[in-house]
Amino acid sequence: MAAQPHGPGSRRAPGGPQTGGTPDEQARLSAVPPSGAPAVRAASEVADLEVPADHLRGLGHVGEAFKAAFAHHPAGVAIITARGPEGPVGLTASSVSSVSVDPPILGFSLQARQGSAALLAEAESFLVHLLDAHNLELARSFAVSGAPRFGEDMPWEYLDTGEPRLLGVSRVLRAVPLARIKAGPALVFNAAVVDVLGDEGTGVPLVYHRRRFHELNERSALHPDA
Repeated sequence: MAAQPHGPGSRRAPGGPQTGGTPDEQARLSAVPPSGAPAVRAASEVADLEVPADHLRGLGHVGEAFKAAFAHHPAGVAIITARGPEGPVGLTASSVSSVSVDPPILGFSLQARQGSAALLAEAESFLVHLLDAHNLELARSFAVSGAPRFGEDMPWEYLDTGEPRLLGVSRVLRAVPLARIKAGPALVFNAAVVDVLGDEGTGVPLVYHRRRFHELNERSALHPDA
């Protein structure tokens, strides 16, 4: 797929301004505020479905144990990027999972309250970058609010379809949302993968476990010859 590379510090989108899409899409995206209660409401309104949760009230005492249980459960690391009204946006996610192969569908969740998450919640398409250990600094940059992104030291390009791709990531999936389900404070996405960029790669996978990044390598295999 053809793309227009961006040199250091370059932020011009191919073919015109950053907003992209139809006039209706531009107006809708530009109306998403960066933070605060209005951002929460805007992100919530994009949900296609809502999981009834009134009967789950009173489970707050389970929350900390639930959090601790998943802190001990390792997860792969990805960066999800999309084109926002004022430029590219993205965030690090450890919730990406494979849902179906035929048709190809993936899933992930967003705490779609403000900033990049609120804009990604509104996006008509996005890129899911599956990270290897050598992408550690990218993962850190997109995990910390306010950290530099899409800057002079971060090579990237806009695809012809409008999404910002981070260069140096071996496996990138282009996806479009099928359903956005509001579940508590989160939006749970099912998205169809419409293109796979790059190759399978031979890198060392990056994993998030107990609030730290780790790598999987041959030494971590329990049965190397299996």
